[in-house]
Amino acid sequence: MGDALTFLAAPLCMCLVIASIHVYLGMHILRRGVIFVDLALAQLAALGATVAGVLEEQHAEEAHAHLAAFALATVGAAIFALAGRAREHVSQEAIVGIVYAVASSLMVLVLSQAPHGAEHMKEMLVGSLLLSTWEDVARVAVAYALLGAAQLGLRKRFVQMSWQPEQGVPAGWDFAFYLLFAMVITLSVQVAGVLLVFSYLIVPAVVTALFQERLGARLLAGWGVAVVASVGGLAASWAWDLPTGAAIVAVFGAVLSLAALLRLIRRPTVT
Repeated sequence: MGDALTFLAAPLCMCLVIASIHVYLGMHILRRGVIFVDLALAQLAALGATVAGVLEEQHAEEAHAHLAAFALATVGAAIFALAGRAREHVSQEAIVGIVYAVASSLMVLVLSQAPHGAEHMKEMLVGSLLLSTWEDVARVAVAYALLGAAQLGLRKRFVQMSWQPEQGVPAGWDFAFYLLFAMVITLSVQVAGVLLVFSYLIVPAVVTALFQERLGARLLAGWGVAVVASVGGLAASWAWDLPTGAAIVAVFGAVLSLAALLRLIRRPTVT
């Protein structure tokens, strides 16, 4: 037991750091109805890091990988901000789906020329949490603290954009939201992978939406959901020698299923 706690302490803290801001952003994404925008941005960030790695023969410096990932994620932020303005003519979800499909296809093409393409593709999907060190945790925590402070400073405008869009918001604010979102995704996708990033963003938001409407209460409950999934997934990974990222995603799915069942049981019967 002691060995498990020592080995999994840093990965668990990394999960909690990721959840700290992802749960909040997921509430906005769910409210805006652009569920897969995070998948598309994560895929763009992963594509940028992958291209940097292939160009440098699979040994891209961390700074180069982050810059490439952020560059493509920023392009995605601009596309989605513009798509939100043109939603009367073209579905924003359609644009999100197209961006995701194109980014995924480009990644397959890039990795087809890499000697360890299949392994890299797996890492981009489910991440490499078990390789997280305390230095990684500290670096991501500091970055998220700064990004969280920016989100806090702009929270009134961002909440208005997501919950009261009928009041109208200048186009630049929409891009600012997606740009900060892209920064968060750029950091997390290289640690946790595309699927786990999506789960931390969306599953807590969906689970809490089943029982609560107030944002503050949903945030607290959402962080609780993320903690349960993180601990459960890491424990299952250790006990049964499973891929860590996939195990956590599976526990997220189980938590959502139980929440949906509980909501169904609690629903009053109409006579």
